[in-house]
Amino acid sequence: TSRTGLINPIAVFEPVELEGTTVNRASLHNLSIVEALELGIGDTIEVYKANMIIPQVLDNITRAGGLPIPDKCPVCGASTEILKLKESKSLFCKNPNCKAQVISFLGHFTSRDAMNIEGLSEATLEKFVAEGFINNYLDIFYLDRYEDRVKSMEGFGERSFNKLAQSIGKSKNIALPNFIFALGINQVGLSNAKLLCSHFKYDTDKIASASKEELESIEGYGGVISEQIFEYFRDEENLRLFNEALKILNIIKPVENEAKLQGFTFVITGSLDKFSNRKGLQNEIEKLGGKVTSSVTNKTNYLINNDNGSTSSKNKKANELNIPIISEDAFIDMFL
Repeated sequence: TSRTGLINPIAVFEPVELEGTTVNRASLHNLSIVEALELGIGDTIEVYKANMIIPQVLDNITRAGGLPIPDKCPVCGASTEILKLKESKSLFCKNPNCKAQVISFLGHFTSRDAMNIEGLSEATLEKFVAEGFINNYLDIFYLDRYEDRVKSMEGFGERSFNKLAQSIGKSKNIALPNFIFALGINQVGLSNAKLLCSHFKYDTDKIASASKEELESIEGYGGVISEQIFEYFRDEENLRLFNEALKILNIIKPVENEAKLQGFTFVITGSLDKFSNRKGLQNEIEKLGGKVTSSVTNKTNYLINNDNGSTSSKNKKANELNIPIISEDAFIDMFL
């Protein structure tokens, strides 16, 4: 069970040698794949390694079907539900306080691209949750309340605690997109968090109170991601924790946007994922003082193309002139 409550089915089978290793497990990803393969206990399956790395089920030879779908979460025992996400059916634990979800979420919250708190592995977080030190992400910032008890735990001591306390203190200086990403809102990666913050000019009140329509107007956003953000901030506990966190965090202000790209020239080619079209990305660049041209020349600073290996004429020209080819995500990470 993951931090979002998603319960992924795993195929467990007799060990087989594949690409030099012994394999006996493979992810089935979602319930739709389980149904399509008509899987059942005791079936004979064909397996392979995708990209010579990831074990996958290629086919089910016997197709017995009838694989039972758990009606209880394997971790907390709460009821499960089947939801349709895009075109696939998936199984979810309905208990937001499920231990697996809490530990997994806290691991995400403290990860490098989020709050970047060193010394809080999932194993350590699990111990702190079991001891009652941490019930939600805000409690991490008040671990000093349990200083003596933490120091007395196996594997800890004064040096370890002081190092952890220093890391927690350092994490309080955080850019808003990284904090938004740390919240673990479904569908919101760091790039989408940056787009969200940029659109609302880093105003946390506007972000938290935004309507679905306002969210859908963000370049690169659709109905699914807008719905997830809207619902997240309509939850009273989520909103309470968010506002309390803002009181103790030092949100690092972004560089003034007006002329951030002054003097930079970009060329855009290929299909886009985050922005609805090239014009939308061009408007964003020009809003920040940059310039967009149609041809790659020695005056071009960056070619934006999600397909770095493309054999298009623009890519060839950029390679000839040693001009960096960057993806949409790279552009967002570098400049937004």
